[in-house]
Amino acid sequence: MSANWAEDNLQTIRTLMERASVYRRALAPVSMAAGGMGLIAAVVAEGAGWTTESHFAFYWLAVAFLTGTAALGLIRRQAVKAGEEFWSPPARRVARALLPMFMAGLGLGVLEVLTPVASRDSIRLVALWMILYGGALHSAGFFMRRGLKLLGCAYVIGGLGILLSKLVITPGAWVKVEPHWLMAAAFGLGNMIYGIYLKVTAEPLETE
Repeated sequence: MSANWAEDNLQTIRTLMERASVYRRALAPVSMAAGGMGLIAAVVAEGAGWTTESHFAFYWLAVAFLTGTAALGLIRRQAVKAGEEFWSPPARRVARALLPMFMAGLGLGVLEVLTPVASRDSIRLVALWMILYGGALHSAGFFMRRGLKLLGCAYVIGGLGILLSKLVITPGAWVKVEPHWLMAAAFGLGNMIYGIYLKVTAEPLETE
């Protein structure tokens, strides 16, 4: 390990910590937008009658792609407005933290699409997506205050709880659960509430 490598990483971490409050404020509209899209997507799916296993995985992969694109657009607009570099070293570090879990979630979604319809399990897929999303948030939370890590832990615990309940405790209770509404609650409402929390508790610029 070279001294320059260690120094560069230390500087990156220091920059991330210094900008924690700024990133926290910037994350509020992104989180609320993602939550809103999740809620709208569930309503659209229900209204269109896409409630079968054959539609679920592909539909939500498409929603995730659109949501990710919108989030990147919001982040880029914020960076331009602030006169900052969009793809900065701290941003790259955060992206590297998120990427493994996000790629795993994409892989699980694609596998579900390729699985015969009779063998698909949308509730299980939602639970696994929650666990991976929680892991991604926890990984990215190294530059934030502990709220993001706690949210990540909540997603992991929630996903594990659904799997445990579905497979061991009360498997029959999940038969009537609509997976679109589960997605709306987990990713729509969850992100919306967190975004509102960040917005309400954001510190003024002059105090940072």
